[in-house]
Amino acid sequence: MSDKEYDQETLKKLQQVELEILKDFISICNKYNLPYFATGGTAIGALRHQGFIPWDDDVDVCMLRKDYDTFMEVAPKEMGDKYIFMTTETEPRYPLMFGKMVKKGTRFIEDAYQQANYPLGIYIDIFPYDQTSEDESLRKKWQKKTWHIGRMHVLTLIPNPKLPDSVTGIKAFIANTGCRMIHLLFKLFGMTPAKTNRKYLKWATSCPEPDSDLYIDYSYITGENLMIRTKDAFPVVEVPFEDTTVSMVRNYDEFLRPEYGDYMQLPPEDQRHNHYAAFIDFGEE
Repeated sequence: MSDKEYDQETLKKLQQVELEILKDFISICNKYNLPYFATGGTAIGALRHQGFIPWDDDVDVCMLRKDYDTFMEVAPKEMGDKYIFMTTETEPRYPLMFGKMVKKGTRFIEDAYQQANYPLGIYIDIFPYDQTSEDESLRKKWQKKTWHIGRMHVLTLIPNPKLPDSVTGIKAFIANTGCRMIHLLFKLFGMTPAKTNRKYLKWATSCPEPDSDLYIDYSYITGENLMIRTKDAFPVVEVPFEDTTVSMVRNYDEFLRPEYGDYMQLPPEDQRHNHYAAFIDFGEE
């Protein structure tokens, strides 16, 4: 997240490209009958503003793992000439455990990822939801394990990941030094991105309770705050978003409130964050 601000013309243009990507995403989901639901600022924007949060610069959607996998299989056949459908399987340099639908010919380089070397364009994020345990202690174990493997995956690729803004001074120096050392050790002992990716997926997709109706986004540090039960979440409902609609889980208030509190109230100005890009190229538009 960033405290920097776009000029309004750039932000509006960025939102329009993201809206175009979202509409194409929805068209594929509709064609193949793949349920999805909005989350984060996209969900709050739909409910509070009937579109983008005025300062927001991204789109976040979620799918159950089986639908996510199907989407990533069929989407390139539908629109591969227009988009890069990026996952850890399709792009070996990609450090994140969720997908991106990236518009070809564009560039969008966030401050946090200037050191990355995978294709960086204007995108929407697609988060897979995995089945998780009903037992809180077991679920926390699974979440802790997947989170740590996800951080390992980043360090196999990036020696100096951006630290939280709260980490400064000597703490930042120690953390940066530690990250570089771990990156070198991973290289020395053959810990590759492919290995950490397989390890992550093994944990994320192997719920010890196959009959559980509880699902979580393991890629999110506070994923327990945004869990769903399929019996409460589906069928989804449609909510206005700009000049279209987005799908929301049926119990959207219960879904959003644990993470965002009273999300219908505007936050103070000093808490209005985005993913501010250090560089944007809208391509041929």
